[in-house]
Amino acid sequence: MPATREKQQWFDRCVALEKEGKIDEAIDAYELLIAEFGGAKEIFINLGALYARKCRYDDALRSFMSALQHGEDCLTHYNIGAVLYRLRNFEKAIPHLRSAVNLNPQFVLAILVMGLCYSRINDVISARECFEKVLEFWPNNLVALTALALIHFQVQEFRKAMEYVDAVLRLDSANQEMQKFRAKILYRMKNYNEYVHAIKKIKNISREYLIFDEFVQTLPLDLFTDKYGNINQKIDQLKKEVHEKQDASRMISLSLCHLLKGETDEAIEWLVEASRRNVIH
Repeated sequence: MPATREKQQWFDRCVALEKEGKIDEAIDAYELLIAEFGGAKEIFINLGALYARKCRYDDALRSFMSALQHGEDCLTHYNIGAVLYRLRNFEKAIPHLRSAVNLNPQFVLAILVMGLCYSRINDVISARECFEKVLEFWPNNLVALTALALIHFQVQEFRKAMEYVDAVLRLDSANQEMQKFRAKILYRMKNYNEYVHAIKKIKNISREYLIFDEFVQTLPLDLFTDKYGNINQKIDQLKKEVHEKQDASRMISLSLCHLLKGETDEAIEWLVEASRRNVIH
């Protein structure tokens, strides 16, 4: 904290500018304060936070490192680690985040960012330990739940991945990316029936699917009529051939015909069945 009365008054003006949202003016005032009276830990921390808000991460790092010279604490180490993460210097960020946790074992944000750093350098075991620790303190943390789902999927632990995906969807049922990821896991688990159900559900709520459905339904059916017959005749013929030969290529053709007719649920079912046949054979 600034020592002299004049220095304290100047510091108070800096804080007031900060509270008024005048970030650039506050930065200038802090810089002048340091030039005139020298720094102090709280000054460097405040200035570093303002630099970070303006995405001036190199300046923020210098300011937080200066704060650290005035004494260690968990917040300063966390700030340094978080800025280094922003600068994509993940290996240098980890020791500072570790120091923050050592000084405050319940500093959940430091554990979370440390997990993200380990993920970035492909240290899957350490990342998983961090994210699991986060969930001990913060069971509904979406970042940790999502990260653990991805980690378990990476190592082909699909059932465990599904547990975390379902936990995310219980908290955020409208999360379409996670719904798509869930469908992907079902497919990798060869749970084709549930996969079809999941894809249909996504189709009914995803705007990109709905737009395509609307487009397909505007096409006149006679557009698909040629010397081999109309679209309905082609579907009937392909169904007979599929029944006789169980051939994946005919299933794909049948899927396409249903898609062109605007029957996207049926198209999905035949496409998945064709894919399943290819996996089996």
